[in-house]
Amino acid sequence: MRVNSKSVVLVLIISVLSFDSISQEPAKPTYENKVIEENGRYYIQKSLPVYLKFSVTPDGKNYPLKSASHPSDANPMYLDTEGQNLIRSKWAVDPATGNSVYPPREVEMEIYADGKSPLTSVRFDGASRYTSGGTTYYGPGLNITLSASDAVSGVSETQYALNGAYQKYSSPFQSSKEGVNNLYFFSADKVGNAERTNPVNYTVDLNSPQSSHAIEGIVHNGNIIAPSTRFRITTTDNLSGVRSVHYSFDDNSSRGYTPTIGVSSLVDGDHTLYYYSVDNVRNEAGQQSFKFYLDKIPPSVISEVIGDQHQTSNYLYVSSRTQVGLSATDNKAGVHKIYYRIDGGERFDYANNFYFPNALGKHSIKYDATDNVENLSPNKYLNVYLDNLAPETGIFYGNPQFFHRDTLFITSSTSVTLRSRDVHAGVQSLVYAIDNSNFSEYNIFTIPGEGPHTVKFYATDNVNNQESAKTSRITVDNTPPNIFVNFSIDPIGSKGNLKVYPNYVRMYVGATDKKVGTDRLQYSIDGSALTDYSSPQTLDISELSKFRQRKKYEVRVVATDKLGNKSEKTFEFYVGRVED
Repeated sequence: MRVNSKSVVLVLIISVLSFDSISQEPAKPTYENKVIEENGRYYIQKSLPVYLKFSVTPDGKNYPLKSASHPSDANPMYLDTEGQNLIRSKWAVDPATGNSVYPPREVEMEIYADGKSPLTSVRFDGASRYTSGGTTYYGPGLNITLSASDAVSGVSETQYALNGAYQKYSSPFQSSKEGVNNLYFFSADKVGNAERTNPVNYTVDLNSPQSSHAIEGIVHNGNIIAPSTRFRITTTDNLSGVRSVHYSFDDNSSRGYTPTIGVSSLVDGDHTLYYYSVDNVRNEAGQQSFKFYLDKIPPSVISEVIGDQHQTSNYLYVSSRTQVGLSATDNKAGVHKIYYRIDGGERFDYANNFYFPNALGKHSIKYDATDNVENLSPNKYLNVYLDNLAPETGIFYGNPQFFHRDTLFITSSTSVTLRSRDVHAGVQSLVYAIDNSNFSEYNIFTIPGEGPHTVKFYATDNVNNQESAKTSRITVDNTPPNIFVNFSIDPIGSKGNLKVYPNYVRMYVGATDKKVGTDRLQYSIDGSALTDYSSPQTLDISELSKFRQRKKYEVRVVATDKLGNKSEKTFEFYVGRVED
């Protein structure tokens, strides 16, 4: 551009517009597009509009420059070149003389357009690195360094976000979070150009592998093994993976792991397996150990009768509930299996206690065992006699007793006897209960209390075969008959406390019993011997002229029921006249 005026001050007006940078997760800082002056140079964000104006005095009025040929190219105009842009005027004029400078030169005013963002690189160091399946793993001690450059205005700042919010980068930093790490970083230059976010995903593995061993083959009690037993070492690493596994026996040198480890070359006795592992970023696990023992001695097996049993000089009696338990011990290798046969039948593997056949009579159990290195024990036998029959018990009532209309009547003095029999194991116990009482051990007993009662009883033999409870129903009658007396005529008066009857009076005696009935009725007059009332051999008192004399009479009456319960009453009265 050429300007002919002598005294023209060119003023560059730059409008600075802002924009938001592209957001990332986490939220990314934004930067304003702007113009800066640095070291005598102007730097402008390239997308900003440029307005050109001039003035004839330093502080005078500004006049916008226009393009008559292409008005749309000015006010504003845009810079098209990255880096240096020139605003020119032909030719340069000496301000003192007003003449063109010689040799001629153009007037050039520089403005630097910057439309490109900085470039940032990342460097990982200080830790072992391993890549697998598109994932990069780092071990402990990882340092991260960010480096940025900008071709025009220069780098203003670098921002980074490591598993969190953005922050300004100032110096290398460490990454010590176990697992997946998300690193975002970018730089911005001095006129507001922000770099597109650089995402980097990587995994930090700080922990060593986890190793364990498994025993394949014969083992007992966790650490007693056979020569055929092998070890398998399982190692896992939750991130970078396992690089190598090492093992050794006792004090021997370490060696690399093969699919399984045999022990057949070791001598009999105590040994120790040592092993450890290393992952792909050099995390090394601490050495682990396992102590074990080799043995070749056969087991010893024993039987146990569990439950009902009774030993006599001839047999060991058992019941159908009795079980057989078999157990075996081995000094080192341990028991593999126990076997048994019942009465010469099929051979079974022993797993749980079992029952004898539920058949009355003799039975035999043959048993043996193998240990975990296949040593077989000698055969053993268990012989028993199975009793599956319960005892039989009867009840017997002593005297007095009376049976009438399906009911047995007794008194509280009547003895009750139980008798039980068992032909094999023999009777162990006999119990009874009266009504709702608890069962008690049997001894000859009586039943107190008037009225109906229930006796329950059962026996148990020496192998606990128990018969079903039996029930006997009886009625206890301890109540004697009720005596009553009637006279043939009403009294004609009284003499003192005595009623007076004429000498022709007759006396009628009777007795009733509520349960078993009256068996015998007797009387005595004035202390004489008791006489049966209305027996076939005697006359009824009412039929005898016993009251002829004028005097006081005392008649004693005794009634007995069919169980021997007795009642007695005495009647006193006077025969004669009142005035006697």
